[in-house]
Amino acid sequence: MEHPFSQLTDEKLMELYQNGEYMAFEVIFHRHQSKVYAYLHKRVHDKDAIDDLFQNIFIKFHKSKHKYSSKYPLLAWIYTLSRNEFLDYVKKTKQTFVALSDNHGAIETSAEKTSIDLDQEKQLTRDEKQAIGLRYLSDQDFEEISKRLKTSPSNVRKIVSRGLHKLRLKYSGGKL
Repeated sequence: MEHPFSQLTDEKLMELYQNGEYMAFEVIFHRHQSKVYAYLHKRVHDKDAIDDLFQNIFIKFHKSKHKYSSKYPLLAWIYTLSRNEFLDYVKKTKQTFVALSDNHGAIETSAEKTSIDLDQEKQLTRDEKQAIGLRYLSDQDFEEISKRLKTSPSNVRKIVSRGLHKLRLKYSGGKL
């Protein structure tokens, strides 16, 4: 049997949850848990860490539910919580998260993954280093990066693409 809340929008469900209707949270959780888990699974390879992060995200969701405003899409708010929790994890564990291709895979040389220190890549321009770092290390979208670099999102895509091309050439021995 379908839950009576399942027809409501995320924003309406959140409003109900903020007013003490805990069944609304259950619907939100079931609707979005797989998206949050998939987000983490793409970025973290330790199952226990993924489970801890997943739990922390929904604990923060509950504790900060009063901060949510229905003028914003709920899924974007959940994504922000997830991204912040992931970035905190990366900082705490001092891990480097390098994914330098359009499909978020690391550049591979022979059978091993290469970790790249962008600051040491002399062939990259300052803008290319900054754009690639913001895109793949800070997980920012092209719109956010364009504001930082004071250029258009389409130009940021070109900057990132040019920088990635240079790195692919370097780490593939000039063969693509």
